[in-house]
Amino acid sequence: AALIIGAVFCATEQHTDLGALVCDMEPETITASDPSILENLKLCPALTGTQQDALNAVLLKGGTMYGDPSSWNLQTLQNLGPLLLALNQTTLSLVAEAVREAFGRSIVTTY
Repeated sequence: AALIIGAVFCATEQHTDLGALVCDMEPETITASDPSILENLKLCPALTGTQQDALNAVLLKGGTMYGDPSSWNLQTLQNLGPLLLALNQTTLSLVAEAVREAFGRSIVTTY
């Protein structure tokens, strides 16, 4: 099943119908997939460490709907939703400090 899912996601068109099935994908499949896979990864209750590494690799390529991490703003961080918890120090360090601080303030205000 994972091979079939991987083959589908390696196509260039978006396949949102697979939903949470991506939660079982191997990291290599995530990095080889269309960047739209990130929207499906939001459905995963948790990502393994290697899946998190793959997520960061996809984001660092800059070819996602979120763009390059150095261009992210407060709205981008909010749009990342649960994926934000999987960002590593390398990815986060590319986000402007003012944006990271604004995001922290928005969390405090909200909760």
